[in-house]
Formats: sequence, C-alpha cells, structure tokens
Amino acid sequence: MKQRGRILAIKWGMNPNSSSLGVDVTFLLVGATALAIMTPVIGALLRWRKPPPVER
Repeated sequence: MKQRGRILAIKWGMNPNSSSLGVDVTFLLVGATALAIMTPVIGALLRWRKPPPVER
C-alpha cells in the first residue's frame, strides 16, 4: 500500500510559490469582521451617559 504524504507546516505570508492576493483577502475579511463587531460597541459606549438631572 502506498503511503500518503502529510502536511509538515503551514506558513502565513507571501512567498514566490503562493499568491499574495490570498493573504490580502484573508486580512481584509478579518479586518471587516472586526470593524463590524466594534462599530456597535463604540456607538453604544458613546451614547451611554448618566440620566439627565431632574429639575424640581
């Protein structure tokens, strides 16, 4: 029975044997996800204030 190969290592980044576009798309997706998560959180923090004082 023929032995199958196995993955020895995974390298992130650019090298002559891989497309730099794949790396760029990965970081764009991660960045867009982080921005989509952080936007409502920052908006909520900016709107979160003490209640206005009650005038008598």
